[in-house]
Amino acid sequence: MSEFDVIVVGAGPAGSSAAIKLASEKMNVLLVDRADPPGSKNISGGVLWGNDLEKIVPNWNKMAPVERYITSKGVGFLTKDSSIDVNIKSRKFLQGVTGYSVLRVKFDQFLAKRAESAGAMLVSGVTVENLAFKDGKVIGVVQEGDTITADTVILAEGANPRVAIDSGARRPIADQDVAIGIKEVVKLPEATINERFGLTSKEGFAGEYALGFLEDGVEAGGFLYTNRESISLGVVINMGHLRADDKTYSFDIMDQFTDHPSIASLIENGKLSEYSAHLVVEGGYNSFPKQYGNGYMIVGDAAGLSFSNGLMIQGMNYAIASGILAAETAIEAKKSSDFSEKSLSRYKEKLMESFVAKDAYNFKGIEEVTWGKLAHKIMPSLMEDVLVNMFLTDGTPKKHLTELIRKAMKENNVKSSDLLMEGYKMIRRM
Repeated sequence: MSEFDVIVVGAGPAGSSAAIKLASEKMNVLLVDRADPPGSKNISGGVLWGNDLEKIVPNWNKMAPVERYITSKGVGFLTKDSSIDVNIKSRKFLQGVTGYSVLRVKFDQFLAKRAESAGAMLVSGVTVENLAFKDGKVIGVVQEGDTITADTVILAEGANPRVAIDSGARRPIADQDVAIGIKEVVKLPEATINERFGLTSKEGFAGEYALGFLEDGVEAGGFLYTNRESISLGVVINMGHLRADDKTYSFDIMDQFTDHPSIASLIENGKLSEYSAHLVVEGGYNSFPKQYGNGYMIVGDAAGLSFSNGLMIQGMNYAIASGILAAETAIEAKKSSDFSEKSLSRYKEKLMESFVAKDAYNFKGIEEVTWGKLAHKIMPSLMEDVLVNMFLTDGTPKKHLTELIRKAMKENNVKSSDLLMEGYKMIRRM
């Protein structure tokens, strides 16, 4: 007989959500995390859309350490001299109020404690070494040479799933699976943030940016989220491009982003309180690894589950949803006493029926857009030339928009056929 019904490895949003669901159904659950306390190894900042969290923690937003609810969303294209931004601030974002900026160090601790309160055994500061196997089935985990047994193991290790890879439960990470993310947290007074972003004390802004000013062929995106008394900002850099370029370093790109005039003015006089880097899941549907097997399931970033279409970056809500679905599968397996690969394949079916896999499938191939020349090079330069010439008053006759576009395309050496082809690809994928 196993010591636990389920062992969950990793107490991030995916793992803790799985543990909460399992414990609420009276399952005997061990939740183990290498950080002490859970969350202390996660870099801070992000936006959480909590629709699925509401299912297992009702009124979570009234209890959790949230920062601001997102009422303003922006997308920006940065060139060396300009920032071309599309921003929307709408009262419609207040319907349901599910999107909040959070600091992961605080939020992950909250969620892990909720799992413990629900009945899960929480063990922090412990590193799981490997999965334990018997007759080709996972029967638990190995920690410092000792085997702790369970009917099912849920791996929620994040974007660098070392236990899953080392144990052969999933294939190694390839360049197309991930990007490298660098993040800073800059402290500023609440009143200063409100003034600079046009917000009230509870309202928040979330923005993504294409860094069109980078040289040497490296492509990267930027992000910025407002917290109550700080700003989380950073860059996500294409791993393949960075590896192929032997002259550019990720921290240089981060410095170029924070030094850009449109960004520097937003964090001016701020105090840097955190600086970290980690892998970011970027591969999409085509990079999904196998997410289940005999006695185990893989959830969250470890399973390749995130979303980015160039306009939005999301991960925590996909992690939470996948953790809940894996927990439901484990509960069903316990009732039938069947923890085989065939039984746990129901987890994949649940994923495919949910928004988690449907989003990934519907936007399959989106990486061709998010890491494409049109978004990172062509659009920023064209928009800058057209808009500057449209609004600049220099005493010369005004030109029609079509003439401005033709002139900008010529100066940027962009052919109409290439623009149409890249534009069609973007529209089709997005």
